[in-house]
Amino acid sequence: MKKNVILILFFISIKIFSQNFNEKKRYIVGTFHTQNTTINGISFGAFPEFNNKKRFVRTNGIRLEIPGLGIGAIIVNGIVDTNEETDEIINGLNISSGTIGNVSYNGLTFGLFIQSGTEINGVAIAGIYNAMERLNGIQIGGFLNKSSYNNGIQIAIVNNISEYMKGIQIGIQNNVSQNMIGIQIGIFNKSNNTKGIQLGLWNINEKRKLPIINWNF
Repeated sequence: MKKNVILILFFISIKIFSQNFNEKKRYIVGTFHTQNTTINGISFGAFPEFNNKKRFVRTNGIRLEIPGLGIGAIIVNGIVDTNEETDEIINGLNISSGTIGNVSYNGLTFGLFIQSGTEINGVAIAGIYNAMERLNGIQIGGFLNKSSYNNGIQIAIVNNISEYMKGIQIGIQNNVSQNMIGIQIGIFNKSNNTKGIQLGLWNINEKRKLPIINWNF
């Protein structure tokens, strides 16, 4: 009896989560300033919403956030706490001056100035600051890339990974605070737990500090 109750509660929770993203459907065009909605086509809006209310919005197609927060987000709100639960999913193309929120991107996302999210599976490009909790693909920032977990490539003047990297960093300054498996290419490279190669003017890992090339396996 106890097992049956647990199974029933488990399936109810799955159904509720599914409904959060699929309760309402919009076709061709719709706004992402809504709740519990899947938009198949083009979604649009002006700014993200900063409150404790989960939106559970999914876009399958193109998402346009105009004007978005843009460069003002650095002053007004900074970068979102990406440890929060995802409440918006974009499958396709996202274009904005700056998208900030608990967003999962699957495809290509472009922020003219800055952007952040919980996850990118694809390509994320930002003119200044690009922050993603989890990266599976390519992250390009005009000045700074930041992520916690990276499976792919980071390209920026400064690249920073706080937890884990399996891939490549290319920039002037590259840093992996915890575990790195791969290659760092830059002027200054640093990793605290390394399985890979560092190529740069000055390279630091847990074993040694060397110019030009450093390694640990």
